[in-house]
Amino acid sequence: MIQSLDRAMTILEILENRGMATVTEIAAELDVNKSTASRLLETLKAHDMVRLNPASKKYMLGFRILYLSEGVKRNLNIIAIGRPYLLKLYNDLGDSVHLCTFTNDSVYVVDQIQSNKAYSLSANIGMEEPLHCSSVGKCILANLNPNKVDRILKDYDFEVHTANTITNADDLKASFVKIREQGYAMDDEEVALGVRCIAAPIYDYRGNIKYSLGISGTIGSINEQTQTRYVSALTNTCAQISKALGYKRGYRP
Repeated sequence: MIQSLDRAMTILEILENRGMATVTEIAAELDVNKSTASRLLETLKAHDMVRLNPASKKYMLGFRILYLSEGVKRNLNIIAIGRPYLLKLYNDLGDSVHLCTFTNDSVYVVDQIQSNKAYSLSANIGMEEPLHCSSVGKCILANLNPNKVDRILKDYDFEVHTANTITNADDLKASFVKIREQGYAMDDEEVALGVRCIAAPIYDYRGNIKYSLGISGTIGSINEQTQTRYVSALTNTCAQISKALGYKRGYRP
């Protein structure tokens, strides 16, 4: 590891966390003398990675960071990033997995690996998932701003698919507490009889939940004896994808 480069990267992390800092404060966090910290800051400043507030004499992140971050976003492809993790999850459990995104107040399937088992339900790419009764839909809805949820559900059509389908906003919102506490949502024969689905959230680099990953199986394959194993494998996979998207564990905006 190149020590000076490592210290420079640490300076960027310090400024990202603190917002602004003096040379003395940065030197203290790096555990180096002030002159060393000053040289590092001048190099970063020359590349517009940091900038100095002349009034406060404090450094902050430079505008070059914005340019680089836009490049990251342009090249960020959730399908390409997620595909290896979907394959591993499918190989580990043997049931269908599907990756979904939240856009325009709806949840859509953007990638899926389908099992050869005989299901009465399958998720196809481009398909819109019902927010009120699919695991992927409930998973995302449970983690949205409550005001946004209220707006989405104001004129929402709670289409009934089975006797287990949630049919009103109050019951749906009540279920969100448990979903957030346990870290996953479940569709227990709510869309189709004989089919259970479990979904967990995926965080982007800002700490927002824009995606969810679901696994679908029969009530025979996802049951009391196997559910813990399914949930563990699914949530671990979502954590790995979130990390690949730049999410720092524990960070929420």
